[in-house]
Amino acid sequence: MLHFSKITAKSKDFHLIASGALAFKIHNKILKDEDFMKGAKVSRNLLQSNAVIKSDKSEAKVFFVIISDLDKMNASNLCSMIAKERAKGSYAVCQVIPMYYNEPSFKALKMLRQNFDEVIELNKLTLGGGKALMSTEQQHCIITDYSISMARIMRNVCVGVHAPAPAKEKEEKKGQVVYA
Repeated sequence: MLHFSKITAKSKDFHLIASGALAFKIHNKILKDEDFMKGAKVSRNLLQSNAVIKSDKSEAKVFFVIISDLDKMNASNLCSMIAKERAKGSYAVCQVIPMYYNEPSFKALKMLRQNFDEVIELNKLTLGGGKALMSTEQQHCIITDYSISMARIMRNVCVGVHAPAPAKEKEEKKGQVVYA
């Protein structure tokens, strides 16, 4: 199942897609974050992993995809949809939280790297002296915080860079020169 959300702010869309149990939990926490709720309209959809997301406009979009349980996912349909969107000038980042290391997950990861602008793989986390965190709860908390921060950055860039330029100050002050 793909959890697909479109967050619209300042007439620009930020697309958030999640696949897998942990990714769905992170997806929900991102949507509950107050930074995403301020002045934004959120539409949510639940799609089969082999469903195709229909594009409503031909303009460039920003996608943030979070995937856990990579070996269980049918990545080819998601990758083909992202490839079509990237051909239109869209930007897509994929964050992978690998649960298992096996051949199907390696093949899916290779396919993701070929179809996304950036693929960030989060595996066992270390702090300070290089010791891996033992508790999966600690790892999931850090991964969730990282994911929320990454989504905030991408959304702010999406709204800031792709939003219409603010109206220029009135040029009524002719003759005045202001140096910064």
